[in-house]
Amino acid sequence: MNNQSALTQTTSNPVVTAPTWQLVFKRELAELWLGGRALNLLVLFSVLVSITAFLLATNDNAKLATPDQNEVVLLQAAITFGLFIGLIIAAESISGERERATFEALMLTPISRRQIVVGKFLGAMSVWPPAMLVVLPFMILLSQKDPILIPSLIWGGILGSLLAVIFTGVGMLVSMMLNSNKNSLFLSMLIYLLSLLPSQMPGEVMNTAAGPFIRAAGPLEAANYFLETTLVGKQPFKEEWIYLVMPLILAILVLVVLFVYAAPRLHLEGGRASLTRPVRSQTEATQ
Repeated sequence: MNNQSALTQTTSNPVVTAPTWQLVFKRELAELWLGGRALNLLVLFSVLVSITAFLLATNDNAKLATPDQNEVVLLQAAITFGLFIGLIIAAESISGERERATFEALMLTPISRRQIVVGKFLGAMSVWPPAMLVVLPFMILLSQKDPILIPSLIWGGILGSLLAVIFTGVGMLVSMMLNSNKNSLFLSMLIYLLSLLPSQMPGEVMNTAAGPFIRAAGPLEAANYFLETTLVGKQPFKEEWIYLVMPLILAILVLVVLFVYAAPRLHLEGGRASLTRPVRSQTEATQ
């Protein structure tokens, strides 16, 4: 019995008391991890992180850097790679099912649209914790027993999680609006590349009066700059907290848009229909 039919049978059984989003979440975990898609992406992530760590440990210029500088560079690279993986999984979460013709069976089950979105969102987010575990041994190696390790892990976990929420949520919103998985992946990657633009600004621009606003406006650049100034520059938190505002605000905004506005409007087809009036599930219609 496949996962889809098992989910249909389980959710139609009145004896089941577990929240239905848990059933969707378990289904997503099975497809991502047992199916090998998440594992393959995690292997790619491990290769990219190991190459970065190797270059930091062996490059002559990197050898001149202090342990805290190497820690931050590795952490920034790991967050960037991790966000890309989460975005790819989220972008495929719904448009991919539409293309595989498996979404209709899920939509016909007595599950509210919001619970479907919650389960899929948590499934896409499940890649981030293992990714941080993959980074841990490399950070321990590069830290050379420097006390910077613990603050790096704490702030990296906090900021990485906020950014993972933002990019995973954006990927799901794109996936909900489009029928084509190819278009969903393309648009999500375009958004990802645009988020990297502030870090590519020339130094002359960043050193002007507009520089701090540009850094604070982009969530990824704000997080990277916060890590650099607090962990390497040893700047006090009270002077750099402003760079945490945009990642926090965007994370909350994405969650509100995803679960409050978009989830009830989830349709079998994408396009304009996904942005119009809410749809009531079979369970909600009978209440």
